[in-house]
Amino acid sequence: MSVEVLSAWLLSIMLASVPPGKSRQPVEARETAEAGAARYAAIAEAMARTTLDPDEAPLFDGPDGRAKTALLLLTISLHESHWKRNVDLGLGPLAQRGGGRYHCMMQILVKNGKTPEGFTAADLVASRDKCFRRGLHILQRGRRHCRKENKGGPRAFLNHYASGYCDRGRKPVALRWKTFDRLLHDHPVPKPKPASKPGRTKR
Repeated sequence: MSVEVLSAWLLSIMLASVPPGKSRQPVEARETAEAGAARYAAIAEAMARTTLDPDEAPLFDGPDGRAKTALLLLTISLHESHWKRNVDLGLGPLAQRGGGRYHCMMQILVKNGKTPEGFTAADLVASRDKCFRRGLHILQRGRRHCRKENKGGPRAFLNHYASGYCDRGRKPVALRWKTFDRLLHDHPVPKPKPASKPGRTKR
C-alpha cells in the first residue's frame, strides 16, 4: 500500500469522525472547515509515512498489519486530542495535559527534556512525523514487553501505552479498542485493485 492510498483512507475516517472547522473552544482550536481539512490531510500523511516506514515494525500481523497500525495511531490521537488545532500546533495553555507534561496529538510524556529518540517537547509539536513515531515506539515497546511477560493478552500493549503496565488502565483502553474496532468495521482497509488483463488486439 502506498502512502497516498493509506493517507486517503485515514483522511476519510477523520473527516467522517470529527468534521473539521466545528471546534469553538478553546479559541486556539478555531479554524475554517477548509483549513481544518487541509490540516487533517497533513496529519493523515504523517501517520501513513510513519507506519509504512520499512524500518518500523507493525503492531499487527497479516497483510493489513501496517494499515491497522496506522488506524490505531489515529484512534489514540482521536481520543487524546480530537485532532484539535491547538493541540496539533501546540497553541495556548490547553494544548498540553498534566500540567504541560504531555505533548502533541499523542499526548506524549517527555521526561528529562528529551525522549529516548532525542526528541524535545517542541520537536514533537513541530513535527507530526516525530509525534507519531514516538507514539509508535511506545506501542512497539509495550507489545514486546507484554508478550515477554505474557500479561494481559494480545492487545495489552495499549494498556502499557496508557498506564505503563500490561494489566492496568482497562476502562479507558477498552474505550479506545471499541473505537478502533468500530472504525475498522465502518471503514474497511482498502484492498489493492487487481491488475487489469491485457485486452485482445483488434484486427
